[in-house]
Amino acid sequence: MPRLTRRVALCAALVFGLQHVSVNAWARAPMDGDVLVFGGTGKLGAEVAKALIAGGHGVTVFARPTSDHARLDGLDIAYVEGDVLNESDVNAAFAAAKFKAAVDALARGRSGPEFYDISEKNISTAAAATGVSQVILHSSVGAGDSQAVYPKERWEAMKPTLMAKDAGEKHLMASGVTYTIIRNAVLRNSKPGDVDGAKLTEDQSAFGAVTRVGLGRLTAECIGNPDCANKIFHAVDPGVHAGGE
Repeated sequence: MPRLTRRVALCAALVFGLQHVSVNAWARAPMDGDVLVFGGTGKLGAEVAKALIAGGHGVTVFARPTSDHARLDGLDIAYVEGDVLNESDVNAAFAAAKFKAAVDALARGRSGPEFYDISEKNISTAAAATGVSQVILHSSVGAGDSQAVYPKERWEAMKPTLMAKDAGEKHLMASGVTYTIIRNAVLRNSKPGDVDGAKLTEDQSAFGAVTRVGLGRLTAECIGNPDCANKIFHAVDPGVHAGGE
């Protein structure tokens, strides 16, 4: 697919009337056929980006102007900057190139739980409007029908966040875009010598741990994969302990 110049990408952003989104001057420009990754500078998102590149996919990362890109140093990645809670910023990001898929690997940081509702609504709406063929959403066990397996002693404290994630899932499923929802219960960092045994199951009673590296691999394997189309999965790795570190 043709490579877009930074000037073209920036003009696309301006057409959408936004002033906050920009293509990072020191990175390559977004390209047609890239996967647009939200949250790509974070712990999970960085592993997703690495797995996508390893799988032969081009990657554009949407990030805040203040985000630390250290986890992605040395990788051939394009960046689009903006605020995911700002609808016009998200619209302009999707206008920067003809993306084949988008991945939502966002973590809310200091924002309130409504972050997950608003951000996924903006992402799925823009994806539908620009013809993106697939959106992969990283959600949490406890959303939707999986509430029944969430630890009851933690439910009240986590309820606002999980309900917002549930709302985000519903926005995506109603958007008309082919969706893949991957829920996790416990996320771990990989340790030396770990064997990646992460897998996806449609069993919504499954509750376990998975590494970020394993989850990144599973994400990349679902891009354009008909076996992942319009499905909700739980990600688990039987070899990873779900209790304390």
